[in-house]
Amino acid sequence: MSPGALFGIAVIGTLFWVASPEAAVALFTTTQRWNPPLVAVVATGGQAVSATLLFLFGGELRRRWRWFDQRCERVRVRLGERMARRAPVVAAVSGLLGFPPLSLTATLAPALAPRPKPLLPILLVMRFVRFTVIAALATSAARWWPW
Repeated sequence: MSPGALFGIAVIGTLFWVASPEAAVALFTTTQRWNPPLVAVVATGGQAVSATLLFLFGGELRRRWRWFDQRCERVRVRLGERMARRAPVVAAVSGLLGFPPLSLTATLAPALAPRPKPLLPILLVMRFVRFTVIAALATSAARWWPW
């Protein structure tokens, strides 16, 4: 797998969960033997592209794609009040743990958060941490289990 493929999977995997950026990070790390933070930079860069587009144009996507709108609406009903009150915490949890998914958080943040602009960097820093941990775990697993 090339760095460009990892970047592309991270871009696509933000919205289409079948293309898992986490699995791509683990695979790339075990096959290429790159430094885990460097792998995380590539994957986070891909997700930054998608998250920024969703942050800016997610409302339009919701109007055109019913399936995505339904997922956003479920999260908005469940977490909308919390996001309005504790938006940085919701963004950090979304970026680090993936709940709610990054794509939904980036789409809903401009409408729900009182100050949405700081949320995108929080999401992406937490994604970097997540990908670094996954890459480091994959590196250590590769030492024990030579595939």
